[in-house]
Amino acid sequence: MKYFSINLNQENLYKLLIAYQDFIVENNIEHALFKAVHDNVEIIAYKSGTVLLKGPDVSDEIILIKNGLGIKDYEAIGSDEVGTGDVFGPIIVCSALVKLDDFKFLEDLNVRDSKKMSDREIIKLGPLLAERLTHSLIILSPSKYNNISKRPGYNLNKIKAILHNQAILKTSVKYDQPVPVILDKFCTENNYYNYLRDEEVVYHDINFHEQAENFHLSVAAAAIIARFAFIVTLARYRKELGITIPKGAGPKVDEVLEEILYKNGVDSLKNYAKLNYRNVLRLLGDD
Repeated sequence: MKYFSINLNQENLYKLLIAYQDFIVENNIEHALFKAVHDNVEIIAYKSGTVLLKGPDVSDEIILIKNGLGIKDYEAIGSDEVGTGDVFGPIIVCSALVKLDDFKFLEDLNVRDSKKMSDREIIKLGPLLAERLTHSLIILSPSKYNNISKRPGYNLNKIKAILHNQAILKTSVKYDQPVPVILDKFCTENNYYNYLRDEEVVYHDINFHEQAENFHLSVAAAAIIARFAFIVTLARYRKELGITIPKGAGPKVDEVLEEILYKNGVDSLKNYAKLNYRNVLRLLGDD
């Protein structure tokens, strides 16, 4: 069984409803606009604009939908980051180039928003995408983050902008044709370039999009590669410390922070955690 999801605007969603009106079947799926079955493929269209395809082979149906709606694939570099919401671990930025001949490969793997994928799926797809796609990966370790974040004028968004700029520059020089660059919008366009005003080289002409992982497969692929690298890093931490390292910033994070601090001290903690995050400040009495 293969799966594929695509996100449509409301105009195309209702065009799809009309196109499949003769193949609609009864459904009780919450928030679904309709469910259809065509050539052994289930098409479930949600009111949000997400369309899920499920069947033994969905590739022909993907082509049919794209052609019917006039959706044309185009080459692009997408850039995304992980680790900014996690107390433990690095901040990782990946920029990835998706060429026209990569689309079927990515669609067959059901590359999509990494936030909707399990770690098991990420571990399976991450190496495949890293091997196939031209990309650049930048890993900012907690110790380097802790040093940089102390500098005057440096906040999280400035650090992210610098890392994205570096990754995009590295990937763009690996391809001899100009292509659009797509970045998930984490701040205004003006602020982004203001953060980079002291950088020697700045890549301009970036397309900023909210939920960019759903906008172009290059961003989704970049996010998967970055998340895979993050998972690998946490696994290395577990081996070094003998403790399972939790993601996020919840109560389990507080427990592990206390354990590392008690066993190894602050000097060790700074190599694994971002010290200016609220969980750590609270633990150290600086909140």
